[in-house]
Amino acid sequence: MLVDALILAVAVLAIVVLVERLRLPVFLAIMVAVVGYGYAADMNFQSIGKSFGLGFVAALEQAGLLVVAGALIGRLLMGQPMPTPAAAVSGLLGGLASSAAGTLAILQPAGDGAAQRALLLVLGLLAVHALVVPSPLAVAAATVLQADLARMLPIAVPVALFATVAGWLYIILVVPADATRGGFSLGWLVLGIVLSLVIMNAVAQMPTEPFGRTKVREYWTAISTPLMLTVLAVALALLLSRRWQRAALADTSWAPLLLAVGAAGGLARVLDETGFPELAAEQMLDPKYGLLAPFLAAATVKTMQGNSLSAVLTASGMVESMLPALGLDSVMGRVLAASAVGAGSIAVCHVNDPLFWIAASMARLSTGRALLLVSGGSAVVALGALLLLSLVRLFV
Repeated sequence: MLVDALILAVAVLAIVVLVERLRLPVFLAIMVAVVGYGYAADMNFQSIGKSFGLGFVAALEQAGLLVVAGALIGRLLMGQPMPTPAAAVSGLLGGLASSAAGTLAILQPAGDGAAQRALLLVLGLLAVHALVVPSPLAVAAATVLQADLARMLPIAVPVALFATVAGWLYIILVVPADATRGGFSLGWLVLGIVLSLVIMNAVAQMPTEPFGRTKVREYWTAISTPLMLTVLAVALALLLSRRWQRAALADTSWAPLLLAVGAAGGLARVLDETGFPELAAEQMLDPKYGLLAPFLAAATVKTMQGNSLSAVLTASGMVESMLPALGLDSVMGRVLAASAVGAGSIAVCHVNDPLFWIAASMARLSTGRALLLVSGGSAVVALGALLLLSLVRLFV
């Protein structure tokens, strides 16, 4: 497993060098790293190409279209980012939505070009998305581990807020305050409408089926697909701007980010195909670790593979049969285990996650600095959540 981790570390370093030293576009650097990693992992070129293509297309479908929507909302309606408190709150609310990367893509204008503001938004979104229902990550962990959602919410909310504050303190200490204060614009309204739709989509897809098996549920899931959200967001932005802005619509400055998002999805798929993330996660499942075991299993998959939902499902499936040995086979024990899996799925967000590149673009960060702030911030948030969960474990 050490060799596998080393290969991944070399691939990450190669991407940083190719982008910052050789000035390659991000998507080309990732493609080069994918070929090198796949070859080192004993994949044949056909498998590398097929896996990368599937991941690329999936990432563009899930988050890429929303990258375009967010960029166009910013061009058409928002001349400046939101004030810091509003941006931070939008990140917390965005964590309840069905997709972290897609939601962040929509929220790009909220912190665009303001590093501290963008990073506060990102870390709040990551914390809530990993832990709080109706986020698919929290629902998936609770479902697999048979945790009571009603009991999970009073634990998950304070843990998410504590972890968010820990991440915010890290960013405030490292990143200077933004020069621009931000302000109000009609773009807020468009962002609010789209954000509400993706949150409703998450609610509609919960296993408890709060909308029932009716046309209402079908409506919310259909209207919240990336294609429909993009068309709706751009149409609303054009309507509220009250004029046809040909130059803004023709602007394709979002294209490099779009390609980076797709390439990151391709890299994640290749990493998953090797099977290394699951094998590494199995090494974390020692009964003596207790609550740390589900956290480490999820964090290992997330770091090596890049997909938080895969990390939650994989870790939850591995841990479920071990709950008695871990001392977590009780109503509250299962709640804590599900929350620990969610906390682990936060860390570490890096180059194999499309969200990483969206965050780096929002904050105008170089690849190396994004690793320090986005990846480092996600680690701080995850550890903050684990710390509070461990304290709760002592009293329940």
